[in-house]
Amino acid sequence: MLNKKFGRPGFIFMAIIFMMVLVVNQKITQADIITQRSITLSSASPLDVASHTFKFTVPSTTNLGSIVLEYCTISPLSTYPCVAPAGLDANSAVLSSQSGGNTGFSIDNADTTSNKLVIARTASAGVVASNTYTFNNITNPSTPGQTVFVRISTHSSTDGSGTANDDGAVAFAVQSIFNIGAYVPPFLKMCVGISVAPDCTTQTGDFIDLGILTPVAVRSGVSQFSTATNDPSGYVIYALGTTLTSGNNTINSLAGPTPSAPGNSQFGINLRANLAPASGQDPVGVGTGLPTPNYNIPNRYTFNSGDSITSSNIPSNYNRMTVTYIANIVPKQPPGIYATTVTYVATVQF
Repeated sequence: MLNKKFGRPGFIFMAIIFMMVLVVNQKITQADIITQRSITLSSASPLDVASHTFKFTVPSTTNLGSIVLEYCTISPLSTYPCVAPAGLDANSAVLSSQSGGNTGFSIDNADTTSNKLVIARTASAGVVASNTYTFNNITNPSTPGQTVFVRISTHSSTDGSGTANDDGAVAFAVQSIFNIGAYVPPFLKMCVGISVAPDCTTQTGDFIDLGILTPVAVRSGVSQFSTATNDPSGYVIYALGTTLTSGNNTINSLAGPTPSAPGNSQFGINLRANLAPASGQDPVGVGTGLPTPNYNIPNRYTFNSGDSITSSNIPSNYNRMTVTYIANIVPKQPPGIYATTVTYVATVQF
């Protein structure tokens, strides 16, 4: 009974010892592990033609005649079959640079395939050192997000054949381009009133009362407008209207920049701060808009319907313009209520 009871456990014990011996023997024959491994792609977009840069440290001084870089999708381990990534093409790869302890390689075109790079040199002792190899003209895989392993192995042969002396692997994945889009709409903003905020947040009034006209004193009033645009060519402001009229009677508009002269028939405007009369304000704001030359002279006034009075030739933030209106009459000016309507029009090209 005792022999039967312990006979089977003894068999199991011997089997375990045998298996352990097999594992130890397998470990002894394994290649050394390549360390400090990395891969860098110049582009991570699917099917882009890119540069692939490998950096790794050779761990042994065994004769080194070739290095194999094999792209696979199943596993980084050489014990598994290698399935080539869809779309990858290394057939036209060029070894553009190499540096470190192990150099002198060139591409072995006879053994290089669409998913395997083989570089070779005259076999010589390997150097335990970091190495960098850059390959141009590799077409990236076509499947976004798929992990691609590159199995790296060193060989004593000069064609990548035979048992690997050292091995390791790196991994990467290509990704579809992530686009971000936005739209900036064109805009032209203009506000007009007796008083407006420089940024057009408020505007008030639409009527100017010049009061009682006499031949001995000038009468004046002001209005304001502010303008901004993102048009690449900027904007132009035009003044449209007529001089002061009462029925068939008129006050002459000034054809060119002219000083105010009481006792003469005059109607005109400008866009500057004035002393004669004391009225108006210079442009306000950080924009690039300016009065046009005829309307940019202090104490000089003119009015011609259709004239451009303000402009900017580039996109502009807000500028507020203050328009001064003057009226003078001759002693024999016919009586009446004199009035006009002036319209300001902003134009852009977009």
